[in-house]
Amino acid sequence: MYHLELNGWLKNEFLTWEWWILVVFLVVPWVIWAKLVKRDIILEILLFGTIIILTTTLLDIFGAQYSFWDYPIAFLPFIPRAFPFDFSMIPVAYMLLYQYFRTWKSFILAQLIMALTYAYIGEPFCEWIKLVNYLEWRYRYSFIYYIIVGIVTRALILKLASLSKPQDLTTK
Repeated sequence: MYHLELNGWLKNEFLTWEWWILVVFLVVPWVIWAKLVKRDIILEILLFGTIIILTTTLLDIFGAQYSFWDYPIAFLPFIPRAFPFDFSMIPVAYMLLYQYFRTWKSFILAQLIMALTYAYIGEPFCEWIKLVNYLEWRYRYSFIYYIIVGIVTRALILKLASLSKPQDLTTK
């Protein structure tokens, strides 16, 4: 079964122009992030991003399993098909918002702009070029998801930060 899937991927998906777009979607956000990340709060930002990755990946697995959407092109045949989105495009955008918009008001405003852009420009574009196929999903659901996941994750990180004691990790 695996060999059939691998052969199908090699023949029909690997190195297609859509596959190369997935490569760009995976690599470019992390290159930008590496240049822009504030090193003094990198652990906090990475924790924020990790929670976004986990949440987004779980939602994507659920959505694909229950036929809300599917991804016709896989970056690699043995990882979730939404990998470039779940591990790069979405978390990097959120991490940059978290880094640059430190008040609730500015964060929510920036997040609204990101959610509008991703839900009503990015997702239709990805559907148009056949990177995703929405079956029982609407862009407005994505918009709401982007807002909720950002607010909940930021609230969780701020709560965790308030519970932890600052300490010098370099002396241990």
